[in-house]
Amino acid sequence: MRYAWLVIRKDLRTGLRRPQALLSMLFFGFLLLVILNVAVPAGTAVAPETGAGILWVAITFAAVLGLGRTVAQEKENRCLEGLLLSPLSPEALFGAKMTVNFLLICLAQAAILPLFFILYGDGFLRGIPMLLLVLLTANAGFAATGTLCSAITAGTGRNEALLPMLFFPLVMPLIAMAVKVSGMIFAAEEPARYSSWLQVMAAFACIFTGLGFLVTGRVIRD
Repeated sequence: MRYAWLVIRKDLRTGLRRPQALLSMLFFGFLLLVILNVAVPAGTAVAPETGAGILWVAITFAAVLGLGRTVAQEKENRCLEGLLLSPLSPEALFGAKMTVNFLLICLAQAAILPLFFILYGDGFLRGIPMLLLVLLTANAGFAATGTLCSAITAGTGRNEALLPMLFFPLVMPLIAMAVKVSGMIFAAEEPARYSSWLQVMAAFACIFTGLGFLVTGRVIRD
């Protein structure tokens, strides 16, 4: 954990000094929310399911912009070889990169959510605590899946093109569940109605986290 924490600190410092990845995530998320808002007639109330779909479209496409950078940057100047020669294990490297991706997605969501509520109405503010739980659970799944896919595509030289092609088919079930649960939260339904979906989302995150720890050593060395 000590070596993993060093990588996390290094990536966070790099991200603060050169925040291109975070800024691109925010810009793309804002742009999607504004464009989708143009398609809604003025004065029309947005249905809870529609609002949930719009929110997760913006979050998903914004997240994929930052996921590929955390592992791909280690290919520059052969930094990845240096990390593999250090006492840091590949599993600890995966955990560190997953943590950084999780934090990046959370930061992007912290800026995207207020704009969503401004553009689509404060009626979606109901159930904020449960919505935050859904966001954190989905973020864990996004971070685990995105880090694994980024490690697979980092050595191909076409990371930007291959990552979405590999990432989106894997996370579509998670996105569908997140949209469904968020729509039920926006509709002020009881937590008992969607608690089972939250458990499946948590299981999804655990499965891909475990898979990442199991195969990341082979993937990174190859």
